[in-house]
This record gives sequence, C-alpha cells and structure tokens, in this order.
Amino acid sequence: MRTTIDIPDELMKMAKKKAIEEGITLKQLFTKTLEKELADAPSTSSTPWKKLKGMGSAHKLSPDDSGFDGYSGPDWTHSVQVNEPNDT
Repeated sequence: MRTTIDIPDELMKMAKKKAIEEGITLKQLFTKTLEKELADAPSTSSTPWKKLKGMGSAHKLSPDDSGFDGYSGPDWTHSVQVNEPNDT
C-alpha cells in the first residue's frame, strides 16, 4: 500500500543513514521498524473497556444520591404563550 507521510528532515537523514549502514532500502527500514513498534504494542483484539463497566465516577451512587432533592424541574411556564382570539 502506498501512503504519504511528513517526516522531519533530521529524522529522514538518520533513517537514510541507518538504511545504508544496514544495506537495506528505506521501505525495508520503515517496514521493519513499524513492525517492531507494533509488535510491542498491546493487543487491540481484546475489549479493554469491558473491564471498566460499572467503574464510572457514579458507580457507587444510589438513585437517592442524585443531589436533586426537592428539585421539581425547570419552570417551563415562563416560555409558554397562548394565542387567544381577539374579542374586538
């Protein structure tokens, strides 16, 4: 697969030098380096978020701990308008 990436000049110089020292192409160097980096990465085949289920900041709260005791909701009547017919 072809792709385009921006690499800082100094890093590219180092990569070219390393490839020459190893007697390989830049493509081979980048492929080898990327494979090594990804091999060290944790597996993405598992679902790490599943172990977090029930561990949110509110997981120990009961419905009675909402902090909304006595709150009956917003006062919606301030925006209600009734269009009544004119009696003229």
